[in-house]
Amino acid sequence: MRPRRKTWPRVFPDSTPRLFTVKKSLRLTLPTSLILLLPRAFLLLLLAAPFCLPAAGLLPFPNSGFEEGAARWTIPAADKGMSRVAPEAARTGKLGLLVVDADTQAGSSARSDFLPAKAGETYRLDFHARVVEGGGIAVYLQFYDASRKLIRPDSSSGGKELLRVIPPGAKDWTALTLAGTAPAETAFAAVWVHSFSGNRVTAHFDDFSVSAAPVSAASEFPTDAGATRPSATSGAVAPVPVFPKPDPEKVFAGFKIIQPDGSAYRTPREDWEGARRRVATDPAWKTWTDEQRAAADAWMARNRDRAGWEAGWNHDFISPASGAWLVWTEDVPGEETGVILSHSGEKVAVSGSENPKIFRAWVGAFRKRHALEMGKIASVYQFTGDKRYAEWVCAQLDFYADHYNSWGKGVAQRKNSHLGYQSLDDAVIVSRLVEAARPVFDYAGPVRRQAWLDKLFRPEAELLGRTYGFIHNIATWQRAAQAQIALLYGDEGLLDKAMGGPFGLRAQIDRGVTGDYFWFEQSMGYNDFIVMATAPLFTFAGLIGRQDRIAREATIVQNLMIAPLYIRFPDGTIPNPADNGGRPRVPSGWFARAYRIWPTPLGFRHAAKSDERSWSALVDPPEQIAGFERASDALPEVTSRNMESTRFALLRKGPWQVFFHYGQLLESHRQSEALNWSASWNGTDISHDPGNVGYGAQSTQWYYRRGLNHNVPLIDGEGQRTWDPGKLVCFDPEAGIVEAGQSRYWPAGNTRMPPWGWENAPESLRSGTGVKADRRLHIDGDALVEETGVALTDPAVTARLGLSLHLQGKMRPSQAGSETVFRPVSAAEFAKGRTKTFTYWQDVQAASCRDRASVDVEFADGVVMRVEFAVTGGGAFTLYQGSSPDLPPPARRAGFYLELDEPRAAARFMTVIRPVGKTG
Repeated sequence: MRPRRKTWPRVFPDSTPRLFTVKKSLRLTLPTSLILLLPRAFLLLLLAAPFCLPAAGLLPFPNSGFEEGAARWTIPAADKGMSRVAPEAARTGKLGLLVVDADTQAGSSARSDFLPAKAGETYRLDFHARVVEGGGIAVYLQFYDASRKLIRPDSSSGGKELLRVIPPGAKDWTALTLAGTAPAETAFAAVWVHSFSGNRVTAHFDDFSVSAAPVSAASEFPTDAGATRPSATSGAVAPVPVFPKPDPEKVFAGFKIIQPDGSAYRTPREDWEGARRRVATDPAWKTWTDEQRAAADAWMARNRDRAGWEAGWNHDFISPASGAWLVWTEDVPGEETGVILSHSGEKVAVSGSENPKIFRAWVGAFRKRHALEMGKIASVYQFTGDKRYAEWVCAQLDFYADHYNSWGKGVAQRKNSHLGYQSLDDAVIVSRLVEAARPVFDYAGPVRRQAWLDKLFRPEAELLGRTYGFIHNIATWQRAAQAQIALLYGDEGLLDKAMGGPFGLRAQIDRGVTGDYFWFEQSMGYNDFIVMATAPLFTFAGLIGRQDRIAREATIVQNLMIAPLYIRFPDGTIPNPADNGGRPRVPSGWFARAYRIWPTPLGFRHAAKSDERSWSALVDPPEQIAGFERASDALPEVTSRNMESTRFALLRKGPWQVFFHYGQLLESHRQSEALNWSASWNGTDISHDPGNVGYGAQSTQWYYRRGLNHNVPLIDGEGQRTWDPGKLVCFDPEAGIVEAGQSRYWPAGNTRMPPWGWENAPESLRSGTGVKADRRLHIDGDALVEETGVALTDPAVTARLGLSLHLQGKMRPSQAGSETVFRPVSAAEFAKGRTKTFTYWQDVQAASCRDRASVDVEFADGVVMRVEFAVTGGGAFTLYQGSSPDLPPPARRAGFYLELDEPRAAARFMTVIRPVGKTG
């Protein structure tokens, strides 16, 4: 039981002044030597005192221990209920602040009352905190002027926010301190408890105090700003691992075409006179350029952006019913159409008032598309010399500059964004606006160019620098866009800022790309996303002779583009860890789009195709680049690979290819999928990770991120509960074996209930027991053998242990005499006592089994596999089989869920998949 009052310590090793709280309303600061001399009667009198005795230098802090509930604290509606006062969060007394942030986008917010403060004085903040699960939360010390307006630190002069990040490893109550000096015009101070946007965390806070302190305290207890990295879409704060990349130029050397200067990063050319000559003599190019001019005329005549339009989140551009992505068209919802089709054929009613989220998402997509078309139309101007096109592009830039300040105040818009829904969208749009501005820069003239800088590009550069002071894909976009602005205006100071520092573009690429050349957030889509963010910058730098500033970064990003080729499945898809939308394929379109700076045989082959003409191919023909004779569709051989830097492993032996995802590097974009695997047999897709739907869909959180959606061990139906790198135990490609373990599959001490539909949480969740899991995959001839172990770390606690498996086929009906006989199971029966995740399966049937079970599964190309499930040591279990969601909707696949009939503290399972024939 927690003590309700603090107790006096018996001995202190020094005479340092200590802050004592006898009750939460009584605080005093006294030297230890004086305390030891106080008469016992006086101490008893203090204990009984009903009044508050303020300590010297201690600021009056109403309800600093939450014993009055949330009184004198501000918890706004934007907090969405993440912050509340609760008994379980109390360190002393009865109440403390509980923060439960399961939101993948927004962060929590709880702010104290205003405390009197003076400019130039140094203040010290003390408090206690502990992290129950996840990470990515901090306590800020903020200063306000006399009108109670927040005084933001001046980053241009080195100012930083004052914050103390709660270490994810602080599972027990931890005393934390932060100090800083109040800036000019300070009249008040306040304490702000805030989880980083996109992080998922549960934490407790109690016993705050703020006191005047000597100037030296600011250096003794400095801010964490700029020293840590909160992960972006939900998770832990930890130093980014170091990913050594000693010689990036030599990696994948056989797939690069080195240029005469010895570099794989080529200097691009832009020959418009040569382009005109080619068009004059080549009818196919003449037809293509005529089509581009007609498309430009059509876009200019029909489409215009509007100051009153608020851009929304692209992940909201989905069907509310199925979560399927909608098909974007130029038709303005509510004006030119009342219906938008989904990719699965649904009709979704939409206008400015009906489904406003979808309308805003349409606007966000339009603004990105409009900026992209501006760049294309600028190219038409460069080719034709027709000033009508240049004037239209300039007019659009005028519009964005003139109306820039009218945005940024939308009803659903995220902070620190203007043109888009969030800062990422601003970076994407600004990058495209720079690409559009460069060709018309001379035409615009100095007055217009300066107006764009003053009213659009400089404010955006400053805005993009306010957030993501850590390593992250969005930060990479921000810094790349800032660098493009710097190159456009020749601003060396801005270029240094964008490239340098602990979170500049150089650090983003060096620290965000693993030693295996995958983006460290693990989603394969981010390899392309980082290429997309930086290729325009690398091209711009090359055109103006500034490659020297970014040559190493360009080489690393080229490797990022190439790496997925080496882990592709025979059908051209690549593994799909984390929450990528849909299943990515190779080759990336960036091989063709970026051949000018990264020549490769594959890039040349596709860039030179007649059906893939582009302005790049017209002004910098691939046929004229050194090494073009190597143009080819040939792809590199796929072999077994240990990608320990990224926590992946790939086995290729005989007919099998298996991808094993055994751990994560951070919480960002993590799903409950550690120990998941995907496989193909002789080119047949046996099992794959489907990826995810748009983040705005309920099924993102309720199903696709959950353990039941993956091939993983489950405890009372739950998979992995927090990110963990895992441990590679064995990688033996010759024997076809890989083995890994997860010692923190469930971290011990986590009693927070998952926010996904438990009515009566099982003992395993309530007890806070930890869980360990391990898995061994073995390609044994024609068979794939999977051995899985799971054990609760508290032997007094038991749970329903099992595993899930998904196959890209259909289970054959049980044969006469089979020991595995299925019976239909209602949806209610399958979901009873389980989470909402289980409601996503359809047509469920169940078989009561002992020790083992066997089923046959037929795949699309007629391959039949026998799947044998076994419980090591024997035991009764139920094998459920149903139609589980695949992507894109409404695709389904064969799902299996094995669960022991009796709760246990530990179990081991074996699954064997082997071919038994082929139909037809």
